[in-house]
Amino acid sequence: MKIEVLQSGIWQLNALALSGGEVCLVVDPGYFPREIDALARAAAGMGRVAAVAFTHGHWDHFVGWPAFPGAEVWASRTLAESIASDGELARKNLAEARDFDGRWYVPRPEPLAWPSRVRGLSEGERLRVGTLELEALELPGHSPDGLGLLASAERLLVVGDHLSPCEIPFVDDLDAYRSTLDRLARVLPGVDEVLPGHGPRLGRAQAQRILDEDRRYLEALALASTEEAARAVPLPRAQDVPGMREHHLENCQKAGRP
Repeated sequence: MKIEVLQSGIWQLNALALSGGEVCLVVDPGYFPREIDALARAAAGMGRVAAVAFTHGHWDHFVGWPAFPGAEVWASRTLAESIASDGELARKNLAEARDFDGRWYVPRPEPLAWPSRVRGLSEGERLRVGTLELEALELPGHSPDGLGLLASAERLLVVGDHLSPCEIPFVDDLDAYRSTLDRLARVLPGVDEVLPGHGPRLGRAQAQRILDEDRRYLEALALASTEEAARAVPLPRAQDVPGMREHHLENCQKAGRP
């Protein structure tokens, strides 16, 4: 298997191209048009792009799918159902993408939109891209529609916006996030490399360290008996990154500490 990781100029967002023989899978095609063009060129050099996968529907992860015409689009069943029904989740993420582009004058060859057809993947579903065999993992917590991809034979794990070395957990649902970390802890012993949605590629030991840090952090939030105690929980990393303290306060709210 060949792997190309193209990192955006915003938030170290990772767009991936994974080849299985003469066929290629693209994951999280973002964000700026020139970066999506570079991803399309890299993927074309690895084979025919058979599918594009979204690890979740946050606006920085899905906007580049039109650069791969004819490819099947994959997402979690939660996101696929919201797209099909024009649900709140899909509408909110699309509106935020349009707002960002408008604020920063980002030109696009065509208006932002969701695909007309998205294949919703369930926990444990088996997929094939050429010679590459994958298993879908439902990973809610950061968002309700989180999707991971496990290539057991290649000992590779794609985790979306979990286990990032450059940010703290951004919590949508505290209990779901903790359950997802438990799920990832069971998978990590069988992999050698982890590809997060933001930041550098990780070896298993690095990913395990981040997972352990995040578990301790979220457990401390869950056990905090007062707002003051929740606010005082130390950040697991990225303490000096602007905005991380504000994200921590939002996490406190998700833990029921206003």
